[in-house]
Amino acid sequence: MDINECASSPCRNGGNCIDGVNNFTCTCIDGYNGTTCQTDINECASDPCQNGGACVDGVNRFTCNCVAGYSGIACRTDVNECASHPCKNEGSCVDGVNSFICVCANGYSGAICQTDINECASDPCQTRETCVDGINSYICTCPPGFFLPNCLGEVVSSCFIAHLYHR
Repeated sequence: MDINECASSPCRNGGNCIDGVNNFTCTCIDGYNGTTCQTDINECASDPCQNGGACVDGVNRFTCNCVAGYSGIACRTDVNECASHPCKNEGSCVDGVNSFICVCANGYSGAICQTDINECASDPCQTRETCVDGINSYICTCPPGFFLPNCLGEVVSSCFIAHLYHR
């Protein structure tokens, strides 16, 4: 008389029992192995997470918890921090890992090129006249008798002015 070894349900974790003569075989579902499907296969054993991501094992799957600056199933994608166009005033963005650097256009400064540099701060107008700041430029409002760009000297004659502008 043949005894059904599967009657006691020896296969665990959803495994399917196949009765044999004085033995049984378990066919395991994905994610388990062992003679009675008792072992959860560690999908993290192959170290699938890249760039410092932490692997969390599941049944027939894994999840990667990525460090800041990386994303994706296995943390292989460098997040492009420049995608949001953080640099102002035509500054150029250079992507890093969880960071970016703005290279500012002439006339601007600051972490995101948000500050118009005040070219009048150095007091370029020689006669202490009004300096009007521009973008990467300035204009001096010179008193009568002085000439641009910095109100440097008094005009001696109209011939001198003509000589200056015809160089």
